[in-house]
Amino acid sequence: MLILALDTAGENCAVALARAGDGLHVLARRCETIGRGHAERLMPMIGEALAEAGLGYGDLQRIVVTTGPGSFTGTRIGVAAARALALALSVPAVGVSVLDALIEAARRAEAESLIVAALDARRGEIYAKAVKSVGKPISNQGSGTILLAAQVTTVATLAGAIAKLNCGAVTLTGSVAASLARMLGEAGIGAAIAGEAATVDILTVAALGSRSDAISPPVPLYLRPPDAKPQAGIAVARK
Repeated sequence: MLILALDTAGENCAVALARAGDGLHVLARRCETIGRGHAERLMPMIGEALAEAGLGYGDLQRIVVTTGPGSFTGTRIGVAAARALALALSVPAVGVSVLDALIEAARRAEAESLIVAALDARRGEIYAKAVKSVGKPISNQGSGTILLAAQVTTVATLAGAIAKLNCGAVTLTGSVAASLARMLGEAGIGAAIAGEAATVDILTVAALGSRSDAISPPVPLYLRPPDAKPQAGIAVARK
């Protein structure tokens, strides 16, 4: 199965072409840290990856895309592109949560542990999810043992929730892993940090997407309303 994986949910604009079957065989990969401008770069990067692999759009058999949480605009761009390509090519499109991708990458580092993914959501809040890993890959839906569902919370609240779980070994990943580790340490809970990245590995995204049943099209995972809201109650004078 030939997969095109896309990630525009964070600072990176990333694409990868990979063949899934007996493992994941990477054919081409592009990743640029751009912050903004995903809409302008995404399609050219897909074209570059296809050209490098000597393939065309008609060869694609599955589109995989990160669905957030992350940048509201970036997430919308990626999901819209994935759905449009899937519709045009009559292939399935699959969504992968950024938190699930972080957890999956950390699972490779720790065979058995409570794995907590936590990302800065600004405004003093974080995005978080916790899964009990038993050394097996999680599914695209994160169907390991989910102990804390994807949510918006604070570092202090998350630390308290982790303490109540009493799960033994704890592995942290994501951009606020260090802050969370310090707070857990103050509570007498040791935690290993598997990574502090704010973005995901596009190949992990491709791997998770290859294992999905692709039941429904991807939709953005925002977890909270956008920061920017339309103004209300402003009268516009008519000429």
